[in-house]
Amino acid sequence: MKVVGINGSARKDGNTAILINKVFEELNKEGIETKLIQLAGTGLHGCRACYKCLEMKNKTCVIKDELNGFIKELEEADGIILGSPVYFADVTSEMKAFID
Repeated sequence: MKVVGINGSARKDGNTAILINKVFEELNKEGIETKLIQLAGTGLHGCRACYKCLEMKNKTCVIKDELNGFIKELEEADGIILGSPVYFADVTSEMKAFID
């Protein structure tokens, strides 16, 4: 079993990463593999609605950023944890781009 955690904070290894890693500690005790993906500094862009991913058999994004690697990790995961600080009653722009 594998769980991937997404740190949507603009600060790599900040409080959000610390909290996700606390959850990971408990999962690791149960023998569950974990992986943390940090969005800070990746330059991830939101969807541009070009629909090219629908035309391709492998459903990858044509935008050349880190997303395609993240998609592969998520497809292999049995569980996903999304973590984000709260900015103006919402998730960060990094997390919004990831969700898009």
